[in-house]
Amino acid sequence: MASSSDEFDRIAFIGLGAMGLPMATNLQNYLKSQDKEPLVVYNRTISKTESLVEIGAIAAQSLKQVAEQTNIIFTSLANDEAVNQVYSELLESLKPNDGKNVIFIEMSTIYPTTIANIKEKVEKIPNVHILCCPVWGPPIGAKNAQLIIITSGHQPAIDHVMPLFIPVLGKKTITVGDDVTKAAEFKLIGNFFVGGVVELLSEGMTLAEKTGIGRDKLMEFIDLFFPFSSFQNYGKKMQNDTFPTEVGFTVTNSLKDVGHMRRLATEYECPLPVADIVHQHLITVKANGGENYDWSSIVGALRIAAGLSFVKK
Repeated sequence: MASSSDEFDRIAFIGLGAMGLPMATNLQNYLKSQDKEPLVVYNRTISKTESLVEIGAIAAQSLKQVAEQTNIIFTSLANDEAVNQVYSELLESLKPNDGKNVIFIEMSTIYPTTIANIKEKVEKIPNVHILCCPVWGPPIGAKNAQLIIITSGHQPAIDHVMPLFIPVLGKKTITVGDDVTKAAEFKLIGNFFVGGVVELLSEGMTLAEKTGIGRDKLMEFIDLFFPFSSFQNYGKKMQNDTFPTEVGFTVTNSLKDVGHMRRLATEYECPLPVADIVHQHLITVKANGGENYDWSSIVGALRIAAGLSFVKK
């Protein structure tokens, strides 16, 4: 398989949400800088393609158009249901006998069996491969090409698209081999650690408020002792109550991911009590109207339990 600089490659990006849009923007800017064919983009809400069209991308009108006109196809979608729907349409639109080499790059956070089932269907089509390459990092990390990308699947296909990963989309890849389910599992385990940070911050922020130390003083400590992106990012949202407006990862999507974590833990008979606690707090936030807040809003569940207001007044 030739390198991804092959002039015959045509690249597409499906799913222009909080993560997909900045990744697609970086891809289009890269293709333009290399005088290559513009990125083909697709989103069910067509208005989300406008900023990409302004910088030279082409908005596809259907998934069928994407399947027919491109051969390297990124997908970044909200949940397993959306992933299944999109791949069902894409695979139905492929023409098995046209001899085209196709690489699908699935970047969503989904359950391992979801990607396994899709791979089984993909492998029935000649010259078609699917990679599972979820990413770690917030939307600002996607914008600045600072994501960590997990790679799994057919290694020659990974090698083929690697120049599109680093430095175009991210700063580092971690490979887990041919088994695409391992990348999906790895992503959930990584997200579990982020969820643990959010829970730890929520509990500490609430105790600091109750004792009178206050959020601002606690953030001084965090700035000095934990100068890491997750602590800084989520700590400041809790400090300033900006989780309704600075949304990197919604409570709705968090419930999906934490549900997957708990399901995976059950499957492997592994206790995951922190995930259970995070799930309870997400449910509380959702019940109080915060389903579209950033998941740092679980501090609100702790505040309510401590007799404080959800958002400081």
